Amino acid sequence: MSIESIPVASLMSKSVKTETSDQNIRAVCKIMNENNIGSVVIVNKGKDQKNGNNNDNNNANKPVGIITERDIVRIMGTLEPSLLITPVHELMSKPLITILSNNSIKDAIQTMQVKNIRRLVVVEKEEKDDNNNNMVGIITDKDIFRAIMKNQSLIPSILNDELLTQHKPVYEQFSEYWFGDILHRR
Repeated sequence: MSIESIPVASLMSKSVKTETSDQNIRAVCKIMNENNIGSVVIVNKGKDQKNGNNNDNNNANKPVGIITERDIVRIMGTLEPSLLITPVHELMSKPLITILSNNSIKDAIQTMQVKNIRRLVVVEKEEKDDNNNNMVGIITDKDIFRAIMKNQSLIPSILNDELLTQHKPVYEQFSEYWFGDILHRR
């Protein structure tokens, strides 16, 4: 078994927390706090929950961006009170970086490294429309590191991959996760 043979779908979390693009950073922080997570996927506003009206946008409830802990630190670091009520579509990281559910863990690691991110929204292409993807999950660097810790036979495939060994941050993050995991077991 190697990182090339494991599909992203086998490690992703299917429970993706979302918020609509018209909400503010406080709503996103509340979701993160209540669910002990580090990101919230931002979706176009779909059906209006209050009056039942449908949004005219054909892309209602489709992922359009993401707000992560890093984004919140950056936003709060500016000390501009108006940012607390600014709609998240103006603050979110975009364009949203995604990966297909049948791509490999190696593909996910490479994408995260090239884009300098820690999370990827996992999508599946709709059969009818190649340009339209359905969100089916999210995968994080910790999900990947956890899988490697459970199946340490994957480590050689990472160490033998020239492209991955050129990315020092992968090893630094893995080492940090590995030692953190060991310390928590004691």
